[in-house]
Amino acid sequence: MTVWLWNSQESRFEEPMEDVGMWTLLAADSWLVVGGRVRTFDRHQARFADASGQVGVGDLVTDEFWASVVEKIPKTGEWFPRVDVLETVPGGSRMLAFRLRPAPPRTRELRVLIPRYSDPRNTPRRKGPDIALLERLLKQAREEYDCDEVLLLSEDGYVIEGATTSLLWWDGDTLCIPDPELGALPSVTSAVIVEEARTRSVPVEHRRVRPEGLISHEVWLVNALHGIRRVNWFVNAQGGGGREPSGRTRGPRTGSSDRADDPVERFEHLRDRIEAARVPVSEFEWGRVKSQHL
Repeated sequence: MTVWLWNSQESRFEEPMEDVGMWTLLAADSWLVVGGRVRTFDRHQARFADASGQVGVGDLVTDEFWASVVEKIPKTGEWFPRVDVLETVPGGSRMLAFRLRPAPPRTRELRVLIPRYSDPRNTPRRKGPDIALLERLLKQAREEYDCDEVLLLSEDGYVIEGATTSLLWWDGDTLCIPDPELGALPSVTSAVIVEEARTRSVPVEHRRVRPEGLISHEVWLVNALHGIRRVNWFVNAQGGGGREPSGRTRGPRTGSSDRADDPVERFEHLRDRIEAARVPVSEFEWGRVKSQHL
């Protein structure tokens, strides 16, 4: 991983003169780039600009900043770059940073831990400040339960989202998303999927659900890196072992090979749709995209 700091006076990136790993992360955003192509980069730009404004440095997020970010991203390979707002010391100066990171392996399914605890985040509505905490939770889930993700629960036991993912689930033909009042992080990928569903006249509803309520449904956890992933197993840290979501079962075949109500067909179709929505990152300008996508 390579890190650069943004020199706003000279509008260019510079290599840090000290270890920025000790600085405080106030905001962040990341996206997947495959062969120089990216999905909904404009929405990631907007989310990061909003988060930067929340911590008082929104004026640093300029056209020049984004143009320099794009210049740093290779046109080949798979990358998972991230932009940050960093604070040097508590109450000290705040700076923008760019991290060029190779994309980790992507998967289509995942095992999910239902934890004993409620959501421990301090700043759930802004990506960045709780990343280190969530990484520790994921490390524990992998080591102790062989799980890829951890659900984040409200004090009342409702599912808000995953540590690195947003929650979607199906109740028959209805696509369900968590009640906004639960306070999930605004998700670019989830928003794209919901919009695509609505263009196909799929009913979409906001609901509240506890972990046990997900067991009987097809469940997706989504993010910018993996796109859509199906939950293939729930592990309950409070006991009771693990369970496969019953909604994963493929329905009986009819004459059609593209049944909208078949969980597998539905998953493959929507996953392919959002993966095909990538356009060259160079086509994006700050606040808009030059060509239509999705």
